[in-house]
Amino acid sequence: MSTRGFTLIEMIATIVIGSFVMLGIAGYVQLGMKGYADSIDRQRLQTQAQFVLEKMSREIRHAVPNSFYEPTGTTNCLAFVPIEYSGFYTQDGQDLEFLLGNDTALTKMPKDSWLVINPSRYEDLQPSSPQSFSIGGLDKEDGVFTLNGAADSIDSSSISSRHYVYQENAQITYCLDNNQVTRQDAAFPDPVIVAENVDTAVSRMYYKEPTLQRGGLVHINLEFVQDGERSVYQQDVQVLNVP
Repeated sequence: MSTRGFTLIEMIATIVIGSFVMLGIAGYVQLGMKGYADSIDRQRLQTQAQFVLEKMSREIRHAVPNSFYEPTGTTNCLAFVPIEYSGFYTQDGQDLEFLLGNDTALTKMPKDSWLVINPSRYEDLQPSSPQSFSIGGLDKEDGVFTLNGAADSIDSSSISSRHYVYQENAQITYCLDNNQVTRQDAAFPDPVIVAENVDTAVSRMYYKEPTLQRGGLVHINLEFVQDGERSVYQQDVQVLNVP
């Protein structure tokens, strides 16, 4: 009785065929893993874009009206002054009395605080402007803050009697440079990267002056590039606060 086994040729043929089968399976698995990795990268890019747009939009909506400007010596940068407090004011003879709507318990204005009424441009927030007043250290008396003799110096009043309080040299700056979106707070010297993979050569942001039909608008156009794919995000953000 003879025992039959595999010949060398049969074994080699089996190995070759098995290798082709494994290569096909490996290629299919690799393709699936690459597709999954691409989907994760694409989702991460979209999440990053949504984050930076939402962050910029929130800060822009709570900026002092018409405080937007392009910093000197920069390109593709936009700066603005955030609101610390806001409220309403009234004129009592030559005095200016005001209240804070978002912090009624505050009894003493913080250091380096300034108040501006009806700002129509960034220059209205400067110390030399008749629309701005230094109120750092001012105490509340009889339930209101009072600026003695300030009412006569105002060139333009607010139709809604609103005022805005901001901190001196507290502007926020967003820049598009080196394929990044950076944010810089005046209180901290180093800019912070808030988005990457941005084609800053074609991306831009700018401020549209207010008109009779609408308030000021900030136009944001960001183009993200990753693995040869481009994602374009455009958004107009309206400054909600009005003079």
